[in-house]
Amino acid sequence: MKKTKLFLLTLLCICIMKNSKAQVEEDHCSFKCNRSHMQHSQSRVTYVQLSGVNNYDVKYLKIDLNAETASRYLSGSSTTIAQIIQPIDTFVLELKNNMAIDSVLVQQQRVSFTQVSDHALIFLPRRFQIGETISINTYYKGTANSLGVYAGTVSSSGLRYVATLSESYQAREWFPCKQVLSDFIDSTEIWITTTSTNKVGANGLLQGIDTLPSGKHRYRWKTTYPMNYYLPSFSVGNYMEYKNFAKPVAISPDSILVQHYLVNNNTYFNSVKTNLDKTPAFIEKLSELYGLYPFAREKYGHAMANIGGGMEHQTMSTMASFGTTLIAHELGHQWWGDQVTCSSWNDIWINEGFATYSEYLLMEKSPALFTTTNAAAYMQSLHSNIKSVFNGSVYVPETSIFDENRIFSSRLSYNKGAAIVHHLRFEMQSDSLFFRTLKTFLSEYKHRTAGVAEFKAVAERICNRSFTSFFNQWYYGEGYPTHNVTYYNPDAQTLLLLINQSSSFPSSVSLFTGWLELKINSPQGDTIFKVNIQQNNQIVSMRYNRNVTGVTIDPNNWIINNNGLVVNGVVVPVKITRFDVSLQNNCTAKIQWNSEEESSLNRYELEMAEPGNSFQKIGSLVPGNQPYEITWPLQKNGEHLFRLKMIDIQNSFKYSDLIPVGVNCIPGWELNISPNPFSDKIRLQWETDRPQTFNLVLHNENGQTILKKTIKLGSVNQTDMLSLPKSIASGVYTLTVMDEHGLTKHFRMVKQ
Repeated sequence: MKKTKLFLLTLLCICIMKNSKAQVEEDHCSFKCNRSHMQHSQSRVTYVQLSGVNNYDVKYLKIDLNAETASRYLSGSSTTIAQIIQPIDTFVLELKNNMAIDSVLVQQQRVSFTQVSDHALIFLPRRFQIGETISINTYYKGTANSLGVYAGTVSSSGLRYVATLSESYQAREWFPCKQVLSDFIDSTEIWITTTSTNKVGANGLLQGIDTLPSGKHRYRWKTTYPMNYYLPSFSVGNYMEYKNFAKPVAISPDSILVQHYLVNNNTYFNSVKTNLDKTPAFIEKLSELYGLYPFAREKYGHAMANIGGGMEHQTMSTMASFGTTLIAHELGHQWWGDQVTCSSWNDIWINEGFATYSEYLLMEKSPALFTTTNAAAYMQSLHSNIKSVFNGSVYVPETSIFDENRIFSSRLSYNKGAAIVHHLRFEMQSDSLFFRTLKTFLSEYKHRTAGVAEFKAVAERICNRSFTSFFNQWYYGEGYPTHNVTYYNPDAQTLLLLINQSSSFPSSVSLFTGWLELKINSPQGDTIFKVNIQQNNQIVSMRYNRNVTGVTIDPNNWIINNNGLVVNGVVVPVKITRFDVSLQNNCTAKIQWNSEEESSLNRYELEMAEPGNSFQKIGSLVPGNQPYEITWPLQKNGEHLFRLKMIDIQNSFKYSDLIPVGVNCIPGWELNISPNPFSDKIRLQWETDRPQTFNLVLHNENGQTILKKTIKLGSVNQTDMLSLPKSIASGVYTLTVMDEHGLTKHFRMVKQ
């Protein structure tokens, strides 16, 4: 769990929601929801966690409940065995107040307790010390909220069910628990008593079915693998059982049980059997790519319940439907999310990004099992969805950490999360290194939590290079690039390419660096090559003696990007004999040139690129009296690039050489802003070369303008206070500051 400050009876008050989680492409299936709580419209509910849950380490959990289909009423007991890590005389468990506790035993001795703020405070018979083991038996009953327990019927198939879903903070809805991500439960038993016509699916292996009086059966499930707090589960239904077996090469000739519980309806079973039978092959393939299925001593399986999608409960995913990609996604979670769990909800990418990419990998490696979708089309669909909005990071910002709509954003956590895994694979330039990174990370952090920092460290160690820029741009950063390419042949043996880039959200990432793949199209055969983009307007020269008919940008769709203009700069006969740029005292550029062989020339266009920006036309001249001259006032310091575009009477063109000019005559300035985060006022402390005027604009995350102001400085060092409307909502804002010369800076601000 994310460490934050505690208050109010030493409790932590944080907001979460239980609403719609993400959607993923489904293989010819009406359900496209990977995780869904769509019936819950409230986006935020109050969540309170007492600090006492941090005083112990859970070793064992036993849940022993009575449950019936189509009802959320539960009764029974829970046993928690824990090791004390801080001396305590009160044991704290999380449990919703509507689940009424009847009694509590500590070391088999009845003790007093109270329920407050959705917690059980259990008063111990003595003070327990560090290292001691304690056993807590809690007897309780109640009708669970629909946030964590689903119950009902499905008329189309005849299914009657009751099932649990605890991610992210809903375990407390149905059993006494400790909702801290870093504390894995070492072993778990789940016993469910129900009417004998029902069957029960849960974690681990079925130890036995006991026949009880009054037409009841008790199902006893047990897992000895460590498990995170939100993964224990059960599903009860009018089920049939269907089994098959996976045979990964790593354990040959042994096999892994694959156990399916679905509605006892032969028509429905026959409609989904083909997809269910893909599960063993998926387990075998992902075991090759990621390492052996993490819970091979027990099983994998599915339990059917109408939860709106799928949930990756350890060793038995709960499924509303059985589409191919949904099966692939929840299976991928057994490695990404279950074996290794994100260390905080900020880094849900560890769970959802890689589970979504597991769908892609299975399409790539086992295409015959996907009848209506292929890997290339799937990745293209992810990219299209990501680019439907111009900004947004995979990393969940602190201001959104308890908003599940944001945590489980389909576009960002799932689709962009998977797309940047794919991009990282390309950036590594080696599938061997990529898959070794995945296997090493999963092995080193199995049955533990880890975040992007840990994953990045493993990737850098395996690949012996830094991925800081990659993660800053694609994981923490927002937006995506658009690439434009101009190509032309200065001679029969040479191909020149000018690669220009613009960003959809330049205040976050102004230039996306890294590898870019280009395909040179030619009647003599296409050629694919890669260029490492390190600057805007990058020029690439290569030996190439074929006829060029075009250039395709990112032909294999490795990168989230827009493919912009591809322009053929055909050689025209004009010859530039002199091309000079000089700076005048008033910070004006004076551009002069001479040329020969202008008979076919229509006009010259002068283009300039300011630092970090693409080329823009700043002037145009027709052939005539030489020398040609254009002046242009400069507005930014830094390196400027100048070039001539020479356009002939047939509208073909070519470019001159680039002339770089360093500019250092624009008055500089610095601005320090505090506090950040802010409440209703911002302190602006200026340092400038001379007094000047600044325009300020404050935008919210949706790009809406909140405030505009002009500040005139009377001195080179001046402090101003910017008062903001008290009504503006908490969140992330961008303050844009522009000086008299057009020099613009962006500042990211957080409103408390």
